[in-house]
Amino acid sequence: MSGFSYRMNVGALQAPSRRFLPSAPYSERPVRKFAIGLYFGKRNGRSFRDLAEQYAPYLKEVCFSWPGLLSAREQDEDPLPLRRLLVDDLKFCRSKGMALDLLVSDTCYGDKAFMPAQREDYFRHLKELSSYGLMPEIVTTTSPYIAKITKKFDASVDRRASVNMRLNSTLAMEYVSDVFDSYYICRDVQRDLSTLKLFAEWGRKNGKTICMLANSGCLRCCPWQTFHETLLSHDFKHILPEVKKMKMSPTLCSGLIAEKNFEEILRGSWIRPEDLHRYEPHVSVIKLSTREADRPDLILKAYTSGSFDGDLLQILDSGFSRFVAPMVFDNKSFPEEWSEGMIAGRCASDCTHCGKCTGVLNLILKRNPSLPDGSAYSATPQETVTA
Repeated sequence: MSGFSYRMNVGALQAPSRRFLPSAPYSERPVRKFAIGLYFGKRNGRSFRDLAEQYAPYLKEVCFSWPGLLSAREQDEDPLPLRRLLVDDLKFCRSKGMALDLLVSDTCYGDKAFMPAQREDYFRHLKELSSYGLMPEIVTTTSPYIAKITKKFDASVDRRASVNMRLNSTLAMEYVSDVFDSYYICRDVQRDLSTLKLFAEWGRKNGKTICMLANSGCLRCCPWQTFHETLLSHDFKHILPEVKKMKMSPTLCSGLIAEKNFEEILRGSWIRPEDLHRYEPHVSVIKLSTREADRPDLILKAYTSGSFDGDLLQILDSGFSRFVAPMVFDNKSFPEEWSEGMIAGRCASDCTHCGKCTGVLNLILKRNPSLPDGSAYSATPQETVTA
């Protein structure tokens, strides 16, 4: 494990009794605060519309990319058929009271960035959405330019700073307060409740909205994130031959986890469903990453109920399960020292390799157990090299 010297007595961490339910679970008081990503086709036999209808009382927003418009994910299919499918789903979401959040969150916009050609292309797509009666209530972007021209097109649209902008201080938000109305807090600092409260207070004073992404699998403070996001902008499946030739992972996270550095997963930015009630009062939107997840149904069930009895990796947007199999991260075996916000929250800024994560890992890393009905936690390998 990278030769770190762990000084903590890991025996001091004890597994909890299998409780850890919030004092008032979301299942007993539906909170319309969640945002999910729209996907095509079926996942685990469930269509997006089927899932959205079931969880509509909890869903405040639906995030979507418009085929043909850059949104941090390259699309290699014909955009026209996808748009027809998307229009029906978006109208359904609108009918259920969900706001529409258009993602224009690319990291690389190419040579059109900040040019009339980008503005004209963007406006053309907005006009098309408007023609269907689907002008989005929110546009989430990494581009201050896109945010600026969105206001010129429709002043009523909420312009939201993407999580990929990594806004890790109130000063950073202040710098762009003239072009953004709401912000996703940087994942690197969101676990620290004291920091989140500062962001929330700044938002209240300045008439801004604070949001968070709850189940990201990204490493905290990842120095490869810009490199990774740029690859995603250009659909980096084509780099696989070079990956094999160089024997080098294109992402830092998958390289580390493949080498069994499982503590790095614990040092991430995700929030357990059982802890979400601590963070929820300080944000207006809680986004759940579901666009590329194998089991969006599990993610929604876990976070809306505030409890999950299974493999934690199944509800994180990471794909790490293929590296950890045949072991799983038993979510119900986390110690109180974690769930009370002590380890996860107090270690939000810098890691000193004190041994706490190793102690937690020893409690939660278990061989894939059989459930009472004879089934087992699924750790289905992902086909992509992205984490």
